[in-house]
Formats: sequence, structure tokens, C-alpha cells
Amino acid sequence: MSIEEIKTENINAIVEVGLHESCMRDRDGYYSGVRPNHWMPGRDYCFMGQLDFINTDLLKPGDTCRANGRFIIASQDVPEFKPGYCWHICEANKIMGYGRVVEITGT
Repeated sequence: MSIEEIKTENINAIVEVGLHESCMRDRDGYYSGVRPNHWMPGRDYCFMGQLDFINTDLLKPGDTCRANGRFIIASQDVPEFKPGYCWHICEANKIMGYGRVVEITGT
């Protein structure tokens, strides 16, 4: 299947976001509204999404928070994207943290 043939769906969710302290060394962290690469385990592609932090504007290295996530994911991955599902948050191919679905809030 070519990339042009992949169907996608919009998913809104409350997610837990954490940044690895060692990977984010010498950086302030991520500001709310960030759009990092979201790499799915076992896939050779990422999905798109924006993270709007709840109750903070800045997520510092080593910290976690909850966020409203708005994602565009491959339709074939929707069944996996449910509470408890985890993935890597990356810059290019460097892992900077993780995301975990807490609650699906809409499609």
C-alpha cells in the first residue's frame, strides 16, 4: 500500500505526556501547542498531533502532565489507540518522551 492510499481519522484524547530528563538536557522543555513526531511501536511511520497542556504552559524535562491531544492517525491503527496505549514522542528519530492515552474524547 502506498502512502497515498492510507486512510486517516481524526482522534481527540486526553493524554499523559512525559519528557525524558536526559534527552532534553539543557532545554527548557516543550510549550503547550507543540507538534512533535508521534512514533507508534511496531510501525515505520509516525502520526501527526498537537498537544495542548492542561494547567501548564511549559512541560519541563523529567516532568509529566496531562494534555488535550488532537491527532490524525491511520485508520488501521484506530483499534489500538485506546486508554493505556503508549508511544514515543520524538524529534526526527530521537526519542524525547512518551505519550499515553488516558481517555478518548472524540473523533
